[in-house]
Amino acid sequence: MAIPAGTRSIAKAACLLLGLACFIAINGVAAKPFGARKSLLGGAVFDITKFEAKADGNTDNALPIIRAWKAACGAPGAKVVIPRGNFMAGEIVLAGPCVGQTTVEIQGTLLANPDPSSYSGGSWIMLQRVDNVVVTGGGTINGQGKNVWQYAGGDTPLPVSLVFQTVGNGKLHNLKFVDSMGFHTKVTDSHDVSVQQLTISAPANSPNTDGIHLSSSKNVNIADCVIGTGDDCVSIGHGSINVDIARITCGPGHGISIGSLGKRVDETDLKGVRITNCTLTGTTNGVRIKTYHDSPKMTASDIVFKDIKMIDVKNPIIIDQHYNSSQSLWNRR
Repeated sequence: MAIPAGTRSIAKAACLLLGLACFIAINGVAAKPFGARKSLLGGAVFDITKFEAKADGNTDNALPIIRAWKAACGAPGAKVVIPRGNFMAGEIVLAGPCVGQTTVEIQGTLLANPDPSSYSGGSWIMLQRVDNVVVTGGGTINGQGKNVWQYAGGDTPLPVSLVFQTVGNGKLHNLKFVDSMGFHTKVTDSHDVSVQQLTISAPANSPNTDGIHLSSSKNVNIADCVIGTGDDCVSIGHGSINVDIARITCGPGHGISIGSLGKRVDETDLKGVRITNCTLTGTTNGVRIKTYHDSPKMTASDIVFKDIKMIDVKNPIIIDQHYNSSQSLWNRR
């Protein structure tokens, strides 16, 4: 029986479609993820503007940034790009684990949401439970701290601008931090972390605006940073093991500190901290170790300060075992 011409055309088209479907399945061709383009190195690039982020300085872009991160986290070797422009955002949690190395490239300026109620935790931007992560790009992270410094010293610490928490093999490079609400950067419960080529600035009278704070982390390298704040340029807390700090330019601020140590009962030993080839200018203190008198039993050992240059520093070297008590000669300087 003859097959009508129209039926033959339909059958032929169905066969062609079936053949194409088989070719796709056999050769593993996959659709490109939403919002992605290819980088020169081959990984997918997720620009936050493709996730409806707006560079108007007023729209809260926390959700577009988180969505871009989730897409990149599921793609090997992917990158999140925050392009040039002013992007305001409230609390951001970038959580892992991820498929492979993930990069966050900040080319523009991130502005913290000036409303303190936007933050439920102790951070503005947190990278959490993620390995092989790079945060870089040459851009600026502006905490707009002037809006909230009046609330410093209360029961709840003001948000840290950027936190690495439970991060392994992390890199934080080539960024500018301005006017954090609380600390500018914090690395905690992490290992094998490199922090380099940061420029951190806040007024000399800004409260508790430490430049880089470290605790409960091991194998950390901090180098080639220019830091001037209202508190410690670099502070190294309990549980820090095998830490190298080099070529830090510090001032204004309270200097470079180990501690304070021993404030809480669950603190752990500090060991192997080397601070070398740093320059401090016009700071309240130079290098110091500060511990609480009524601390739990713990040790701070294998500490080296070497090749430290100080210019117009009020208290060059301090070892204070009565920190924050009436017995301290320095009384929280």
